[in-house]
Amino acid sequence: MVRRNGRLWIFFLALLLVMTACGQAVPSEGTADAGQPPAPSSGALRLATTWPYPFHGNPFGPGGVGGAWWFMYEPFAHYLPQTQEYLPRLAESWSIDGQKVTVKLKKGLKFSDGQPFTARDVVSTVTMIQAVWSWPYEIQNVTAPDDETVVFTLWENTNPQGFLYTLLTNGAMASLAPYHLYEPFLQEASQVASLGKAIYYRQVAGETVAQEEKDQYDTLYSQLRDKIDAFAPFKDQGSVPVVGPFGPQKVTQNEMILTANPHHWERSQTAVDEIRFKNWSSNEFVWGALLSGELDAAHPSMPKDVVDQLGQLNPELHGVTVSDLSDVALLFNFRKPLFQDPALRQAIAYALDRNAVRDISAWQAASYDGSHDTGLLKSAESAWIPADAVAQLPTYTYDPEKAARILEAAGYTKGSKGWMTPHGQPVAFTVSVYGPHNDWVLAAREVVNQLKDFGFQVDLKLIPEGMRDQVILGGDFDAAVDFGSAWWGFPHPVTGYDRLYSGDVAKATGFPVKEASPLLGGATPEEVLLTLRADPQGSGAKEAIAELARFTSQMLPVIPLYEKVLPIYYSEQRWAGWPAADDPLWSLAPGGIERVYLILATSGQLKPR
Repeated sequence: MVRRNGRLWIFFLALLLVMTACGQAVPSEGTADAGQPPAPSSGALRLATTWPYPFHGNPFGPGGVGGAWWFMYEPFAHYLPQTQEYLPRLAESWSIDGQKVTVKLKKGLKFSDGQPFTARDVVSTVTMIQAVWSWPYEIQNVTAPDDETVVFTLWENTNPQGFLYTLLTNGAMASLAPYHLYEPFLQEASQVASLGKAIYYRQVAGETVAQEEKDQYDTLYSQLRDKIDAFAPFKDQGSVPVVGPFGPQKVTQNEMILTANPHHWERSQTAVDEIRFKNWSSNEFVWGALLSGELDAAHPSMPKDVVDQLGQLNPELHGVTVSDLSDVALLFNFRKPLFQDPALRQAIAYALDRNAVRDISAWQAASYDGSHDTGLLKSAESAWIPADAVAQLPTYTYDPEKAARILEAAGYTKGSKGWMTPHGQPVAFTVSVYGPHNDWVLAAREVVNQLKDFGFQVDLKLIPEGMRDQVILGGDFDAAVDFGSAWWGFPHPVTGYDRLYSGDVAKATGFPVKEASPLLGGATPEEVLLTLRADPQGSGAKEAIAELARFTSQMLPVIPLYEKVLPIYYSEQRWAGWPAADDPLWSLAPGGIERVYLILATSGQLKPR
């Protein structure tokens, strides 16, 4: 199968070279013209994404606004994981006082139609998202004391420091619903949002909510939802007011054109006049369009043989990989007595050739071979743990001989039937993996084969489509290949440790988070996590992170196999000024790569050649 795919890629590469030599470009899907793509208009940045069609321009409607999101709607700030700093956008400053978060807006902000953007637009946005999306109920109330001041009063159960990242960086929080566009819906939306929050707060407090009240909410919500779904400002009016740097101007099935907001505060310094999106119909189409020069940047998965020949195929095309803020790991079910033995888990960590797992599953990913398995993403570990502390942690390099010595010291024996536990039972288990995720299946199969070769009795079990949560979160497995640590949402160690010791991984593995450990000075993992949650960026945060890292490295609730990466490709054919591979700006890409393109465009860093 691998050889057959290799021949297919070689055929494609040969075809591409012939077409390039003949002055032709790879044709776009959905177009009849196979000739040279038309020259871009002055200042057009060409990208690829998806969008709903017909395009309605309503972020609350079916399909939203697709990949135009980050260009249309500005957050209060962006956050760079690599430098751990906020980059203000709509906000000039912010402060926390008890349960109140006050945001000061930049002066003179305007929508693309010339209307001023004020605190009232933030209030209308929060009202709409709480009504339509039943989120974020962490915000109990929001007010606008003046045009440039927004005061968020958070629910008493909400940690202001923990919620600050979401409040500042989520693209939906600040500018999604301009008051002058959504005013007809606001009275109903306010009623739905208020009733929804009241029901939620009472349910969390353990109070009983009358069925009549729930039915009233459902009725009001459905009535509002129907009206919102029918709202199509772009279709009906031909435009949508945006506070972001670019708004939709023309949308077809194959192309979406965004034009610059003439009133954006950074308009004077940008050379980009348009964003031209091609429809991301498939990975193959996108990387073909990149190679032919039809796109300026994109992030498709490419075969290794194509990436290895980028310089020959298109000398103007360059690549960079950044962490995708998650790792794929081998999870253990601690409800099973077999996996309650840390010696067995440590032996498995040494018995696995994680480079081989990575190579066969996700060749561009970052391998965890030789890592300390701290629960931190490998790419971020040095930023959070001092080098002297790291030096004291185990280093899990592929070493099956060491794995055998660990087992023998713990009372395991190896005979004709493989490894036996100290109680005389075979070390036998099943590794489950979600079938539709082909890369995970490849990883799990390699793990199973390696552990069989080592002397364990291991089988592979595929989880049927739609059953992943039931099996994994329900703990219906022995071991499993799935996501391990992940920094989705707030890209910070607290997010990964929350997942391991409180969230989905903790639920799946049943790890004893309430059990005191001498590795934590007699505290429990849950207690140290709560300390970190209370102030993830405070003076005591790094100490809590170091404690959890040391504990995780020794106890191995999971064994990370590889860190997922996001491959990004950009062309210098039309634009100069792309960041160096180690520029912290690239760390903003996971979860919304358009934010990187936006900053490059609006800051004036990208300049036409």
